Amino acid sequence: MNKLSKTMKKLGFTFSFKRLKKAILLVILFSIIGIGVYALYEFKASETGLKMIYEKEVSSKIEIGENTIIRIYKKDINDDKALDFVFIMGKEKRSSDDALNSTIERYDNVSLVIIDGKTDDVKKYNTEKSFEPEVTLKIVEDEKNRYFLISDYNGNINLFRLNKENLVEIIKNTTKQDFLGYTIYTKKDEENKNILEVSLDNYDKNYLKEYKDIKRLDFTQASVDLSKYRETYLRDKISKFEFKDTNNDGILEFVTTQYILYSLDENATTNKTIGKIEVYFNIKDNKLNFDRVEINI
Repeated sequence: MNKLSKTMKKLGFTFSFKRLKKAILLVILFSIIGIGVYALYEFKASETGLKMIYEKEVSSKIEIGENTIIRIYKKDINDDKALDFVFIMGKEKRSSDDALNSTIERYDNVSLVIIDGKTDDVKKYNTEKSFEPEVTLKIVEDEKNRYFLISDYNGNINLFRLNKENLVEIIKNTTKQDFLGYTIYTKKDEENKNILEVSLDNYDKNYLKEYKDIKRLDFTQASVDLSKYRETYLRDKISKFEFKDTNNDGILEFVTTQYILYSLDENATTNKTIGKIEVYFNIKDNKLNFDRVEINI
């Protein structure tokens, strides 16, 4: 111990609790600064942080008014090597007038907006629709096309194709009515309660082909009790929209999904839905063209 003290004195170091406290405080301070800088960096890189940054940038390029920007991306969508802004905005409908103590019930008059990164030209398309709070905007592309999909879990949808510099509305070219799926009817087999008979009716929707077969789904291996499930309340509601390249040709097909049965247990975390109907469309002449329907467990 004496040798250590002599060595420290030779080095000009004098130990004291005061200096130790200062050193500890400095370490804590620099740690807090480091954590703060890292947290700030992570926030700016997050979806929420980027949204705040992008909102500030577009506010000087377009009048937002009473609208709220819901989803926003910065991406080169016209291949001119300049980043463009693509976003959806709408007017919030809240549960009460108190913004701090209310929730968003829906967004009204949702619009798709594209701001050219080189010219600042603005293209705006008003969907004239309302969407649920969880509405999403997806930018999807294949070898030939780029699409913009606006949808929510309630079956509301707008689908655009970027044709050179113009937006083409695919759904409106497909049907002048609401875009809905097949009407679903189910019947349990009297002899085997694990088998469900499913039939579909397109109700003269010209974008859906007639389906006259009765599909028998056997849930024996699925280990589910059909008595604990109900039919969908909205028999023609579409729950999911997505793109898939089913034949690996580099061209995407558009796929809609309807669920057949829903769990009666509102607190269920697994198997909330069982059975699904997937309809596959090819996109030709700027509209959806029916390809096939698949009914699976």
